[in-house]
Amino acid sequence: MKRILIIDDTSRDQEIATKILSSSGYQIVGIASDGEGGLVEYRRLNPDLTLIDVIMPGLNGIETLREIRTINPLAKVILCTSVGQSTVIDLAMRVGANGYVVKPYDADILTTSVKRVLEVT
Repeated sequence: MKRILIIDDTSRDQEIATKILSSSGYQIVGIASDGEGGLVEYRRLNPDLTLIDVIMPGLNGIETLREIRTINPLAKVILCTSVGQSTVIDLAMRVGANGYVVKPYDADILTTSVKRVLEVT
């Protein structure tokens, strides 16, 4: 079973992502509500995939992704944003995201994105 860490400052989005991914057979091993806490959890859990919200107080999703890349250059990361702006998405991909998902979460889109990223070796 693939292990996923969710880093998102909105409890509702945490709950929705957890419900969608758990019902699709993934194990949610940790949830953090900010980038700093997410980095602590990432180091502790070493998940198969990390789902990171882009807009968070403190360390934002892009900065969190950069830090995860220094910890593990091969980490699998999907950034999530309610801002569907191409500039944000382009930046996320340049910084090293393996994919992105626009919120609010659509179950099919989220699970397809997660499956696609996890299948890449």
